Amino acid sequence: MSRSQWVLVLYFFLSLSGCAGAAGGAIAGEEAEAVVIFSSLYSEGLGQTAGAAWIDNQQELLSAMDKASRQRLGVNPQTPPSMDYAREGVLAIWMGSMPTGGYRIKLASDMVSVKDGTAVVKVLWIEPSEKAFLTQAITSPCIMIKLTRTGFTRIKVVDQKGIIRAETGI
Repeated sequence: MSRSQWVLVLYFFLSLSGCAGAAGGAIAGEEAEAVVIFSSLYSEGLGQTAGAAWIDNQQELLSAMDKASRQRLGVNPQTPPSMDYAREGVLAIWMGSMPTGGYRIKLASDMVSVKDGTAVVKVLWIEPSEKAFLTQAITSPCIMIKLTRTGFTRIKVVDQKGIIRAETGI
């Protein structure tokens, strides 16, 4: 074998061994499943500025869903999904108070990457065009995402432009 072929073989085996993680830690490139369980355009109770929070029990989830739906007239409170909080939790993400309609948060992928103990949740942070005709109402979009716990202790919320919109620990 030539030297370049040996280098390729060595690279291949080293890249395979790089997939092994330390016990108890997240494996490089690991992913967690993400499912949207709640979204609202009016969630003032969660915060006036953008943020995120990890929810790890049913009472906190009920409280957060109540805060996020207080301003929704004629809507019955939602029943949260059945969850195993030892294996999963909920990430609440909110934009804060916005001056008009046209703002939203959407989950960009149903898989969340985990590396070095940090989960990176990718979202579409939707803001209206300056030229758009908009409703004149204060909005405060939020989204709640059920995440499988997969070796992470921190979460970063990153938008489609790579901007970190919020961070939280669990």
